[in-house]
Amino acid sequence: MPQLSLNNLFPKSTLLTKLCITGLDHLLGISQLNRLYENSALKGLTKEAFAARFVEVFELEIKSPLDLPMRIPQSGAAIVVANHPYGGIEGVIIASLLSSSRNDVKILANQALKIIPELADFFIFTNPLASGAKGNAQSLRTCKAHLDKGGLLVLFPAGRVSYPNCDDQVTDHQWNRMVGSLAANTKAPIIPCFISGQNSNLFYLMGKIYFRFRMLLLIKEMLKSKGRIVEITLGQPISFPPFLEKVQMTTDIARLLTYLQAPEYQYQWSTYQTPVLLPLASPQLAENLQAEISQLPHEQYLLRYKHFEVYYASRAQCPLVIEEIRRLREENFRLFDEGSGLPQDGDAFDDTYTHLFVYDSQTKAIIGAYRMGQTDNLMARGDIAPLYLSRMFDFSGEFINQVQPCLEMGRSFVIASHQRSFHGLLLLFKGIGAFVCKFPRYRTLYGTVSLSKQYTPLSVILIEQFLVTSSPQVKAKKPFDLKVPADIQHYLANHPNDIEVLELLVKQIEPDGKGLPVLVKQYHQLGARFYCVGIDPNFADTPGLLLSVDLPKAPERLLKLYLGQGADAYRQKHNG
Repeated sequence: MPQLSLNNLFPKSTLLTKLCITGLDHLLGISQLNRLYENSALKGLTKEAFAARFVEVFELEIKSPLDLPMRIPQSGAAIVVANHPYGGIEGVIIASLLSSSRNDVKILANQALKIIPELADFFIFTNPLASGAKGNAQSLRTCKAHLDKGGLLVLFPAGRVSYPNCDDQVTDHQWNRMVGSLAANTKAPIIPCFISGQNSNLFYLMGKIYFRFRMLLLIKEMLKSKGRIVEITLGQPISFPPFLEKVQMTTDIARLLTYLQAPEYQYQWSTYQTPVLLPLASPQLAENLQAEISQLPHEQYLLRYKHFEVYYASRAQCPLVIEEIRRLREENFRLFDEGSGLPQDGDAFDDTYTHLFVYDSQTKAIIGAYRMGQTDNLMARGDIAPLYLSRMFDFSGEFINQVQPCLEMGRSFVIASHQRSFHGLLLLFKGIGAFVCKFPRYRTLYGTVSLSKQYTPLSVILIEQFLVTSSPQVKAKKPFDLKVPADIQHYLANHPNDIEVLELLVKQIEPDGKGLPVLVKQYHQLGARFYCVGIDPNFADTPGLLLSVDLPKAPERLLKLYLGQGADAYRQKHNG
Protein backbone atom coordinates (compact mmCIF):
# COMPACT_ATOMS: atom_id res chain seq x y z
CA MET A 1 0.00 0.00 0.00
CA PRO A 2 1.46 3.46 -0.91
CA GLN A 3 2.35 5.59 2.11
CA LEU A 4 0.33 8.54 0.78
CA SER A 5 -3.09 7.33 -0.28
CA LEU A 6 -6.71 8.01 0.48
CA ASN A 7 -6.92 4.32 1.35
CA ASN A 8 -5.14 5.13 4.59
CA LEU A 9 -8.16 7.16 5.64
CA PHE A 10 -10.43 4.10 5.17
CA PRO A 11 -8.52 1.12 6.60
CA LYS A 12 -11.61 -1.15 6.81
CA SER A 13 -12.85 -0.64 3.24
CA THR A 14 -13.52 -3.57 0.87
CA LEU A 15 -11.16 -4.62 -1.91
CA LEU A 16 -13.39 -3.06 -4.55
CA THR A 17 -13.47 0.18 -2.58
CA LYS A 18 -9.67 0.11 -2.25
CA LEU A 19 -9.33 -0.32 -6.02
CA CYS A 20 -11.68 2.62 -6.64
CA ILE A 21 -9.79 4.77 -4.17
CA THR A 22 -6.48 3.84 -5.83
CA GLY A 23 -7.92 5.07 -9.10
CA LEU A 24 -8.95 8.27 -7.34
CA ASP A 25 -5.37 8.62 -6.03
CA HIS A 26 -4.14 8.65 -9.65
CA LEU A 27 -6.86 11.06 -10.75
CA LEU A 28 -6.21 13.58 -7.96
CA GLY A 29 -2.40 13.48 -8.18
CA ILE A 30 -1.92 11.72 -4.84
CA SER A 31 -0.02 8.88 -6.51
CA GLN A 32 2.39 11.37 -8.07
CA LEU A 33 2.81 13.06 -4.69
CA ASN A 34 3.54 9.66 -3.13
CA ARG A 35 6.32 8.97 -5.68
CA LEU A 36 7.84 12.34 -4.83
CA TYR A 37 7.50 11.50 -1.14
CA GLU A 38 9.23 8.12 -1.51
CA ASN A 39 12.02 9.41 -3.76
CA SER A 40 12.89 12.49 -1.66
CA ALA A 41 13.86 10.95 1.67
CA LEU A 42 10.81 12.43 3.40
CA LYS A 43 9.56 9.24 4.97
CA GLY A 44 10.08 8.89 8.68
CA LEU A 45 11.43 12.39 9.31
CA THR A 46 10.48 14.40 12.37
CA LYS A 47 7.77 16.99 11.74
CA GLU A 48 10.28 19.86 11.78
CA ALA A 49 12.71 18.07 9.48
CA PHE A 50 9.86 17.05 7.16
CA ALA A 51 8.61 20.64 6.82
CA ALA A 52 12.11 21.93 6.11
CA ARG A 53 12.81 19.11 3.62
CA PHE A 54 9.44 19.70 1.92
CA VAL A 55 10.47 23.31 1.21
CA GLU A 56 13.75 22.05 -0.27
CA VAL A 57 12.15 19.34 -2.42
CA PHE A 58 9.61 21.76 -3.86
CA GLU A 59 12.38 24.34 -4.38
CA LEU A 60 10.25 26.98 -2.71
CA GLU A 61 11.83 30.38 -2.26
CA ILE A 62 10.41 31.88 0.91
CA LYS A 63 10.58 35.63 1.29
CA SER A 64 9.81 36.95 4.73
CA PRO A 65 10.88 39.91 6.88
CA LEU A 66 14.27 39.57 8.51
CA ASP A 67 12.63 40.31 11.85
CA LEU A 68 10.01 37.56 11.47
CA PRO A 69 11.13 35.70 14.63
CA MET A 70 10.79 38.98 16.55
CA ARG A 71 7.15 39.27 15.49
CA ILE A 72 6.37 35.97 17.20
CA PRO A 73 6.28 35.99 21.02
CA GLN A 74 8.93 33.56 22.23
CA SER A 75 6.54 32.19 24.81
CA GLY A 76 2.91 32.40 25.82
CA ALA A 77 -0.32 31.93 23.95
CA ALA A 78 -0.65 33.57 20.52
CA ILE A 79 -2.83 33.08 17.44
CA VAL A 80 -1.39 33.45 13.95
CA VAL A 81 -4.16 34.06 11.41
CA ALA A 82 -3.42 33.74 7.70
CA ASN A 83 -5.11 33.88 4.33
CA HIS A 84 -5.26 30.65 2.36
CA PRO A 85 -4.10 31.30 -1.23
CA TYR A 86 -2.83 27.81 -2.19
CA GLY A 87 -4.71 25.35 -0.02
CA GLY A 88 -1.70 23.18 0.87
CA ILE A 89 1.88 24.38 0.72
CA GLU A 90 1.31 27.42 2.94
CA GLY A 91 0.55 25.24 5.95
CA VAL A 92 3.87 23.40 5.60
CA ILE A 93 5.74 26.67 4.98
CA ILE A 94 4.23 28.30 8.08
CA ALA A 95 5.05 25.20 10.12
CA SER A 96 8.66 25.30 8.90
CA LEU A 97 9.07 29.03 9.63
CA LEU A 98 7.43 29.09 13.04
CA SER A 99 8.92 25.86 14.36
CA SER A 100 12.35 27.47 14.02
CA SER A 101 11.26 29.91 16.76
CA ARG A 102 8.97 27.75 18.89
CA ASN A 103 8.43 24.04 19.48
CA ASP A 104 4.74 24.31 20.40
CA VAL A 105 3.23 25.17 17.00
CA LYS A 106 -0.18 23.72 16.23
CA ILE A 107 -2.12 24.30 13.00
CA LEU A 108 -5.85 23.82 12.62
CA ALA A 109 -5.97 21.87 9.35
CA ASN A 110 -8.17 19.89 7.01
CA GLN A 111 -8.44 16.27 8.08
CA ALA A 112 -7.38 15.24 4.55
CA LEU A 113 -3.81 16.03 5.64
CA LYS A 114 -3.91 12.92 7.82
CA ILE A 115 -2.44 11.11 4.83
CA ILE A 116 0.97 12.66 5.69
CA PRO A 117 1.83 10.96 9.01
CA GLU A 118 5.08 12.88 9.56
CA LEU A 119 3.15 16.14 9.87
CA ALA A 120 0.32 14.80 12.00
CA ASP A 121 1.75 16.20 15.24
CA PHE A 122 1.67 19.73 13.79
CA PHE A 123 -2.06 19.56 13.19
CA ILE A 124 -5.35 19.80 14.99
CA PHE A 125 -7.68 18.25 12.43
CA THR A 126 -11.11 19.58 11.46
CA ASN A 127 -13.60 19.42 8.62
CA PRO A 128 -13.77 23.00 7.32
CA LEU A 129 -16.44 22.32 4.73
CA ALA A 130 -19.08 21.31 7.27
CA SER A 131 -19.49 23.63 10.23
CA GLY A 132 -21.52 21.09 12.18
CA ALA A 133 -19.41 18.07 11.25
CA LYS A 134 -18.67 15.49 13.90
CA GLY A 135 -15.44 16.36 15.68
CA ASN A 136 -15.36 20.07 14.81
CA ALA A 137 -16.50 21.13 18.28
CA GLN A 138 -13.78 18.92 19.75
CA SER A 139 -11.24 20.59 17.42
CA LEU A 140 -12.23 23.99 18.76
CA ARG A 141 -11.89 22.78 22.34
CA THR A 142 -8.45 21.39 21.52
CA CYS A 143 -7.43 24.77 20.07
CA LYS A 144 -8.53 26.53 23.24
CA ALA A 145 -6.75 24.01 25.44
CA HIS A 146 -3.54 24.51 23.43
CA LEU A 147 -3.78 28.27 23.95
CA ASP A 148 -4.62 27.83 27.63
CA LYS A 149 -1.32 25.95 27.96
CA GLY A 150 0.51 28.90 26.38
CA GLY A 151 0.87 27.38 22.91
CA LEU A 152 1.17 28.98 19.47
CA LEU A 153 -1.86 28.30 17.26
CA VAL A 154 -2.08 28.86 13.50
CA LEU A 155 -5.49 29.34 11.89
CA PHE A 156 -6.56 29.60 8.27
CA PRO A 157 -9.96 30.99 9.24
CA ALA A 158 -11.47 30.85 5.74
CA GLY A 159 -11.42 27.06 6.09
CA ARG A 160 -10.96 26.70 2.35
CA VAL A 161 -8.64 27.90 -0.38
CA SER A 162 -9.02 31.46 -1.72
CA TYR A 163 -11.10 31.93 -4.87
CA PRO A 164 -12.24 34.80 -7.13
CA ASN A 165 -15.03 36.96 -5.69
CA CYS A 166 -17.67 38.78 -7.72
CA ASP A 167 -15.05 41.34 -8.75
CA ASP A 168 -12.69 38.55 -9.88
CA GLN A 169 -10.29 39.35 -7.05
CA VAL A 170 -8.81 36.18 -5.54
CA THR A 171 -9.56 36.39 -1.83
CA ASP A 172 -10.60 34.29 1.15
CA HIS A 173 -14.06 33.03 1.91
CA GLN A 174 -15.69 34.69 4.93
CA TRP A 175 -13.59 33.95 8.00
CA ASN A 176 -14.87 31.73 10.76
CA ARG A 177 -15.83 33.51 13.96
CA MET A 178 -13.57 31.17 15.93
CA VAL A 179 -10.82 33.81 15.56
CA GLY A 180 -12.74 36.33 17.65
CA SER A 181 -14.06 33.65 19.98
CA LEU A 182 -10.63 32.20 20.78
CA ALA A 183 -9.10 35.65 21.20
CA ALA A 184 -11.90 36.68 23.57
CA ASN A 185 -11.82 33.48 25.62
CA THR A 186 -8.06 33.11 25.96
CA LYS A 187 -6.90 36.77 25.74
CA ALA A 188 -4.23 35.54 23.32
CA PRO A 189 -2.81 38.18 20.95
CA ILE A 190 -3.51 37.79 17.25
CA ILE A 191 -0.69 38.00 14.69
CA PRO A 192 -1.92 38.70 11.14
CA CYS A 193 -0.02 36.84 8.42
CA PHE A 194 -0.40 37.55 4.70
CA ILE A 195 0.76 34.94 2.17
CA SER A 196 1.21 36.21 -1.38
CA GLY A 197 0.35 34.19 -4.47
CA GLN A 198 -2.47 32.26 -6.09
CA ASN A 199 -3.25 29.04 -7.93
CA SER A 200 -3.64 28.41 -11.65
CA ASN A 201 -6.43 29.86 -13.79
CA LEU A 202 -7.70 26.31 -14.48
CA PHE A 203 -8.14 25.81 -10.74
CA TYR A 204 -10.35 28.88 -10.47
CA LEU A 205 -12.25 28.04 -13.64
CA MET A 206 -13.13 24.59 -12.33
CA GLY A 207 -14.22 26.18 -9.07
CA LYS A 208 -16.66 28.40 -10.95
CA ILE A 209 -18.21 25.31 -12.54
CA TYR A 210 -18.62 23.64 -9.14
CA PHE A 211 -16.95 24.86 -5.97
CA ARG A 212 -15.99 21.37 -4.74
CA PHE A 213 -13.88 20.83 -7.86
CA ARG A 214 -11.33 23.10 -6.21
CA MET A 215 -10.84 20.52 -3.48
CA LEU A 216 -10.26 17.80 -6.07
CA LEU A 217 -7.49 19.80 -7.73
CA LEU A 218 -5.58 20.84 -4.60
CA ILE A 219 -2.91 18.10 -4.80
CA LYS A 220 -2.25 18.84 -8.45
CA GLU A 221 -1.92 22.53 -7.58
CA MET A 222 0.57 21.56 -4.86
CA LEU A 223 2.62 19.63 -7.42
CA LYS A 224 2.57 22.66 -9.74
CA SER A 225 4.00 24.84 -6.98
CA LYS A 226 7.55 23.59 -7.47
CA GLY A 227 9.90 26.57 -7.76
CA ARG A 228 7.39 29.12 -6.49
CA ILE A 229 8.42 32.33 -4.76
CA VAL A 230 6.20 32.70 -1.70
CA GLU A 231 6.25 35.99 0.19
CA ILE A 232 5.05 35.93 3.78
CA THR A 233 4.46 39.09 5.80
CA LEU A 234 3.65 39.19 9.49
CA GLY A 235 2.02 42.08 11.27
CA GLN A 236 2.55 43.13 14.86
CA PRO A 237 0.84 41.07 17.58
CA ILE A 238 -2.41 42.71 18.59
CA SER A 239 -4.34 42.31 21.81
CA PHE A 240 -7.91 43.40 21.21
CA PRO A 241 -9.18 46.03 23.65
CA PRO A 242 -12.34 45.65 25.75
CA PHE A 243 -14.47 47.89 23.52
CA LEU A 244 -14.39 45.16 20.86
CA GLU A 245 -17.00 42.95 22.45
CA LYS A 246 -18.40 41.52 19.23
CA VAL A 247 -16.74 38.29 18.09
CA GLN A 248 -17.56 38.96 14.43
CA MET A 249 -16.02 42.44 14.53
CA THR A 250 -12.82 41.09 16.09
CA THR A 251 -12.66 38.41 13.40
CA ASP A 252 -13.23 40.92 10.60
CA ILE A 253 -10.60 43.33 11.98
CA ALA A 254 -8.12 40.45 12.12
CA ARG A 255 -8.90 39.62 8.50
CA LEU A 256 -8.58 43.26 7.44
CA LEU A 257 -5.20 43.58 9.16
CA THR A 258 -4.07 40.37 7.47
CA TYR A 259 -4.87 41.65 3.99
CA LEU A 260 -3.38 45.07 4.74
CA GLN A 261 0.00 43.31 5.11
CA ALA A 262 -0.07 42.55 1.36
CA PRO A 263 3.07 43.90 -0.38
CA GLU A 264 0.94 45.62 -3.04
CA TYR A 265 -0.45 47.97 -0.38
CA GLN A 266 2.90 48.98 1.12
CA TYR A 267 2.90 52.23 -0.81
CA GLN A 268 5.75 54.69 -0.59
CA TRP A 269 5.40 58.45 -0.78
CA SER A 270 6.23 59.74 -4.24
CA THR A 271 9.63 61.27 -4.49
CA TYR A 272 9.62 64.79 -3.20
CA GLN A 273 12.70 66.91 -3.49
CA THR A 274 13.59 67.35 0.15
CA PRO A 275 14.73 70.94 0.52
CA VAL A 276 18.13 71.78 1.83
CA LEU A 277 17.58 72.70 5.46
CA LEU A 278 18.92 76.18 5.99
CA PRO A 279 19.79 77.25 9.53
CA LEU A 280 16.80 78.50 11.46
CA ALA A 281 16.36 82.22 11.95
CA SER A 282 17.71 83.60 15.20
CA PRO A 283 15.20 83.70 18.08
CA GLN A 284 13.69 87.05 18.88
CA LEU A 285 14.83 88.69 22.08
CA ALA A 286 12.52 87.87 24.97
CA GLU A 287 12.23 91.51 26.03
CA ASN A 288 11.13 92.52 22.52
CA LEU A 289 8.40 89.89 22.51
CA GLN A 290 7.22 90.99 25.91
CA ALA A 291 7.21 94.63 24.85
CA GLU A 292 5.02 93.97 21.80
CA ILE A 293 2.59 91.77 23.72
CA SER A 294 2.27 94.29 26.54
CA GLN A 295 1.18 96.95 24.02
CA LEU A 296 -1.69 94.88 22.61
CA PRO A 297 -5.19 96.23 23.35
CA HIS A 298 -6.65 94.61 26.44
CA GLU A 299 -9.53 93.06 24.46
CA GLN A 300 -6.97 90.95 22.55
CA TYR A 301 -5.99 89.19 25.76
CA LEU A 302 -8.16 86.09 25.82
CA LEU A 303 -7.37 84.04 28.93
CA ARG A 304 -4.76 82.98 31.44
CA TYR A 305 -3.83 79.65 33.01
CA LYS A 306 -1.08 79.84 35.64
CA HIS A 307 1.77 81.62 33.83
CA PHE A 308 0.40 80.93 30.33
CA GLU A 309 -1.49 83.72 28.53
CA VAL A 310 -3.42 83.52 25.26
CA TYR A 311 -3.66 86.47 22.84
CA TYR A 312 -4.58 87.21 19.26
CA ALA A 313 -2.91 89.78 17.06
CA SER A 314 -2.20 90.82 13.49
CA ARG A 315 1.27 90.92 12.02
CA ALA A 316 1.08 94.70 11.83
CA GLN A 317 0.50 94.87 15.58
CA CYS A 318 3.25 92.42 16.60
CA PRO A 319 5.79 92.00 13.80
CA LEU A 320 8.47 90.50 16.03
CA VAL A 321 6.03 88.10 17.67
CA ILE A 322 4.94 86.85 14.23
CA GLU A 323 8.58 86.53 13.17
CA GLU A 324 9.14 84.31 16.19
CA ILE A 325 5.98 82.30 15.42
CA ARG A 326 7.24 81.77 11.84
CA ARG A 327 10.61 80.57 13.19
CA LEU A 328 8.96 78.22 15.67
CA ARG A 329 6.67 76.85 12.99
CA GLU A 330 9.61 75.87 10.83
CA GLU A 331 11.46 74.38 13.77
CA ASN A 332 8.53 72.21 14.79
CA PHE A 333 7.33 71.32 11.29
CA ARG A 334 10.78 69.93 10.53
CA LEU A 335 10.24 67.39 13.28
CA PHE A 336 7.46 65.91 11.14
CA ASP A 337 9.22 66.22 7.74
CA GLU A 338 6.97 69.15 6.88
CA GLY A 339 9.39 72.06 6.99
CA SER A 340 10.11 74.31 4.04
CA GLY A 341 13.84 74.20 4.71
CA LEU A 342 13.88 77.98 4.96
CA PRO A 343 14.90 79.87 8.12
CA GLN A 344 11.18 80.50 8.79
CA ASP A 345 7.84 79.05 7.73
CA GLY A 346 5.81 81.94 6.41
CA ASP A 347 3.98 83.41 3.43
CA ALA A 348 1.95 86.45 2.44
CA PHE A 349 -1.12 85.09 4.25
CA ASP A 350 0.60 85.90 7.55
CA ASP A 351 -0.08 89.58 6.73
CA THR A 352 -3.83 89.16 6.46
CA TYR A 353 -4.65 86.33 8.88
CA THR A 354 -5.18 86.59 12.63
CA HIS A 355 -2.58 84.91 14.85
CA LEU A 356 -3.67 83.27 18.07
CA PHE A 357 -0.78 82.32 20.35
CA VAL A 358 0.08 81.06 23.84
CA TYR A 359 2.72 83.06 25.71
CA ASP A 360 4.61 81.76 28.74
CA SER A 361 5.06 84.86 30.90
CA GLN A 362 7.50 82.98 33.12
CA THR A 363 10.01 82.02 30.41
CA LYS A 364 8.91 84.90 28.13
CA ALA A 365 8.51 82.50 25.23
CA ILE A 366 5.77 81.49 22.80
CA ILE A 367 4.80 77.83 23.19
CA GLY A 368 2.16 77.44 20.47
CA ALA A 369 0.07 79.23 17.88
CA TYR A 370 -2.79 78.90 15.38
CA ARG A 371 -3.37 80.95 12.25
CA MET A 372 -7.01 81.99 11.73
CA GLY A 373 -8.56 83.43 8.61
CA GLN A 374 -11.70 85.50 9.24
CA THR A 375 -13.42 84.72 5.97
CA ASP A 376 -15.93 87.57 6.05
CA ASN A 377 -13.08 90.08 6.31
CA LEU A 378 -10.82 88.31 3.83
CA MET A 379 -13.58 87.89 1.24
CA ALA A 380 -15.08 91.34 1.62
CA ARG A 381 -14.64 91.89 -2.12
CA GLY A 382 -16.24 88.55 -2.98
CA ASP A 383 -12.97 87.00 -4.10
CA ILE A 384 -11.92 83.61 -2.69
CA ALA A 385 -8.24 84.06 -3.56
CA PRO A 386 -7.36 85.64 -0.16
CA LEU A 387 -8.08 82.25 1.47
CA TYR A 388 -5.00 80.04 1.79
CA LEU A 389 -6.99 76.86 1.22
CA SER A 390 -8.31 78.13 -2.11
CA ARG A 391 -4.88 77.16 -3.45
CA MET A 392 -5.43 73.59 -2.30
CA PHE A 393 -9.15 73.03 -2.91
CA ASP A 394 -11.82 74.02 -5.42
CA PHE A 395 -14.70 75.39 -3.35
CA SER A 396 -18.11 75.81 -4.90
CA GLY A 397 -20.24 78.83 -4.03
CA GLU A 398 -22.27 76.61 -1.67
CA PHE A 399 -19.34 75.67 0.56
CA ILE A 400 -19.63 77.08 4.08
CA ASN A 401 -16.74 79.52 3.71
CA GLN A 402 -18.75 81.48 1.15
CA VAL A 403 -22.19 81.38 2.74
CA GLN A 404 -21.41 82.40 6.34
CA PRO A 405 -18.56 83.89 8.38
CA CYS A 406 -16.03 81.17 9.20
CA LEU A 407 -12.63 80.84 10.74
CA GLU A 408 -10.16 79.11 8.42
CA MET A 409 -7.76 77.33 10.74
CA GLY A 410 -4.21 76.33 9.89
CA ARG A 411 -0.48 76.39 10.58
CA SER A 412 -0.92 75.20 14.17
CA PHE A 413 1.93 74.02 16.34
CA VAL A 414 2.90 73.40 19.94
CA ILE A 415 6.63 73.45 20.65
CA ALA A 416 8.28 70.08 21.23
CA SER A 417 8.86 70.56 24.97
CA HIS A 418 5.10 71.03 25.54
CA GLN A 419 3.70 68.40 23.16
CA ARG A 420 3.43 65.74 25.85
CA SER A 421 1.57 68.00 28.28
CA PHE A 422 -2.13 68.72 27.98
CA HIS A 423 -2.05 72.48 28.44
CA GLY A 424 -0.46 73.55 25.12
CA LEU A 425 -3.16 72.26 22.79
CA LEU A 426 -5.89 72.82 25.38
CA LEU A 427 -4.99 76.49 25.72
CA LEU A 428 -5.04 76.94 21.95
CA PHE A 429 -8.55 75.52 21.79
CA LYS A 430 -9.67 77.52 24.81
CA GLY A 431 -8.23 80.55 23.02
CA ILE A 432 -10.34 79.73 19.96
CA GLY A 433 -13.35 79.38 22.27
CA ALA A 434 -12.68 82.77 23.87
CA PHE A 435 -12.25 84.33 20.42
CA VAL A 436 -15.63 83.08 19.14
CA CYS A 437 -17.27 84.30 22.34
CA LYS A 438 -15.95 87.77 21.51
CA PHE A 439 -17.01 87.40 17.88
CA PRO A 440 -20.02 85.06 18.01
CA ARG A 441 -20.76 85.51 14.30
CA TYR A 442 -18.24 82.71 13.78
CA ARG A 443 -20.03 79.42 14.30
CA THR A 444 -17.93 77.34 11.89
CA LEU A 445 -14.28 76.40 11.98
CA TYR A 446 -12.81 74.79 8.89
CA GLY A 447 -9.33 73.91 7.76
CA THR A 448 -6.97 71.03 7.23
CA VAL A 449 -5.16 68.72 9.58
CA SER A 450 -1.78 67.81 8.15
CA LEU A 451 -1.23 64.07 7.86
CA SER A 452 2.53 63.99 8.18
CA LYS A 453 4.53 61.86 5.77
CA GLN A 454 5.85 60.16 8.85
CA TYR A 455 2.59 58.23 8.47
CA THR A 456 2.56 55.55 5.80
CA PRO A 457 0.30 56.14 2.76
CA LEU A 458 -1.72 53.11 3.87
CA SER A 459 -2.52 54.84 7.18
CA VAL A 460 -3.66 57.93 5.26
CA ILE A 461 -5.90 55.68 3.12
CA LEU A 462 -7.43 54.24 6.30
CA ILE A 463 -8.00 57.71 7.76
CA GLU A 464 -9.63 58.86 4.53
CA GLN A 465 -11.86 55.80 4.17
CA PHE A 466 -13.00 55.79 7.80
CA LEU A 467 -13.56 59.52 8.26
CA VAL A 468 -14.33 61.24 4.96
CA THR A 469 -17.86 61.97 3.81
CA SER A 470 -17.38 63.49 0.39
CA SER A 471 -19.30 66.54 -0.78
CA PRO A 472 -19.91 67.97 -4.26
CA GLN A 473 -19.18 71.40 -2.76
CA VAL A 474 -15.42 70.84 -2.57
CA LYS A 475 -12.70 68.79 -4.19
CA ALA A 476 -8.93 68.72 -3.90
CA LYS A 477 -6.94 70.33 -6.68
CA LYS A 478 -4.26 67.70 -6.16
CA PRO A 479 -6.10 64.72 -4.68
CA PHE A 480 -4.58 61.96 -2.61
CA ASP A 481 -5.11 59.23 -5.17
CA LEU A 482 -3.99 55.70 -4.32
CA LYS A 483 -5.79 52.41 -4.88
CA VAL A 484 -7.92 51.61 -1.85
CA PRO A 485 -7.65 48.00 -0.66
CA ALA A 486 -10.99 46.30 -1.30
CA ASP A 487 -10.89 44.78 2.17
CA ILE A 488 -11.19 48.23 3.79
CA GLN A 489 -14.35 48.91 1.80
CA HIS A 490 -15.65 45.43 2.60
CA TYR A 491 -15.09 45.99 6.32
CA LEU A 492 -16.81 49.39 6.29
CA ALA A 493 -19.76 47.94 4.39
CA ASN A 494 -20.41 45.65 7.35
CA HIS A 495 -19.29 47.68 10.37
CA PRO A 496 -19.49 51.30 11.56
CA ASN A 497 -16.52 53.57 10.88
CA ASP A 498 -15.57 53.68 14.55
CA ILE A 499 -12.63 56.01 15.26
CA GLU A 500 -11.41 53.65 18.01
CA VAL A 501 -11.11 50.88 15.43
CA LEU A 502 -9.34 53.31 13.10
CA GLU A 503 -6.88 54.17 15.87
CA LEU A 504 -6.30 50.46 16.45
CA LEU A 505 -5.64 49.84 12.75
CA VAL A 506 -3.27 52.79 12.36
CA LYS A 507 -1.26 51.70 15.40
CA GLN A 508 -0.86 48.27 13.85
CA ILE A 509 0.12 49.65 10.44
CA GLU A 510 2.63 52.23 11.67
CA PRO A 511 6.10 50.75 12.26
CA ASP A 512 6.56 52.83 15.42
CA GLY A 513 3.05 52.09 16.71
CA LYS A 514 1.82 55.69 16.69
CA GLY A 515 -1.90 56.35 16.60
CA LEU A 516 -3.98 59.02 14.90
CA PRO A 517 -2.77 62.63 14.83
CA VAL A 518 -3.94 64.42 17.97
CA LEU A 519 -5.77 67.11 16.00
CA VAL A 520 -7.76 64.52 14.05
CA LYS A 521 -9.04 63.08 17.34
CA GLN A 522 -9.61 66.55 18.77
CA TYR A 523 -11.76 67.69 15.86
CA HIS A 524 -13.58 64.36 15.69
CA GLN A 525 -14.61 64.81 19.33
CA LEU A 526 -16.05 68.19 18.37
CA GLY A 527 -18.24 66.51 15.75
CA ALA A 528 -16.20 67.49 12.69
CA ARG A 529 -17.23 66.61 9.19
CA PHE A 530 -14.30 65.44 7.03
CA TYR A 531 -14.57 66.21 3.31
CA CYS A 532 -11.50 64.98 1.46
CA VAL A 533 -7.73 64.61 1.51
CA GLY A 534 -5.68 66.93 -0.69
CA ILE A 535 -1.97 67.33 -1.28
CA ASP A 536 -0.59 70.75 -0.32
CA PRO A 537 2.09 71.69 -2.87
CA ASN A 538 2.95 74.73 -0.74
CA PHE A 539 3.64 72.63 2.33
CA ALA A 540 6.16 69.94 1.30
CA ASP A 541 3.45 68.04 -0.64
CA THR A 542 1.91 67.04 2.69
CA PRO A 543 -1.57 65.45 2.65
CA GLY A 544 -4.17 67.61 4.36
CA LEU A 545 -7.51 66.35 5.68
CA LEU A 546 -10.16 69.03 5.09
CA LEU A 547 -12.77 69.34 7.83
CA SER A 548 -15.32 71.68 9.34
CA VAL A 549 -16.83 72.00 12.81
CA ASP A 550 -20.21 73.51 13.56
CA LEU A 551 -19.32 74.76 17.03
CA PRO A 552 -22.81 75.32 18.48
CA LYS A 553 -23.55 71.65 17.77
CA ALA A 554 -20.40 70.39 19.48
CA PRO A 555 -20.88 68.17 22.56
CA GLU A 556 -21.91 70.33 25.50
CA ARG A 557 -19.06 69.04 27.67
CA LEU A 558 -16.45 70.19 25.15
CA LEU A 559 -18.19 73.45 24.39
CA LYS A 560 -18.10 74.34 28.08
CA LEU A 561 -14.48 73.22 28.32
CA TYR A 562 -13.34 75.45 25.46
CA LEU A 563 -15.79 78.38 25.71
CA GLY A 564 -16.05 78.44 29.48
CA GLN A 565 -18.71 80.73 30.92
CA GLY A 566 -19.56 82.04 27.47
CA ALA A 567 -20.69 78.62 26.20
CA ASP A 568 -24.38 78.99 27.13
CA ALA A 569 -24.76 82.44 25.57
CA TYR A 570 -22.92 81.33 22.44
CA ARG A 571 -25.05 78.25 22.01
CA GLN A 572 -28.23 80.22 22.77
CA LYS A 573 -27.38 82.76 20.07
CA HIS A 574 -26.98 80.11 17.40
CA ASN A 575 -29.39 77.39 18.48
CA GLY A 576 -32.10 79.51 20.04
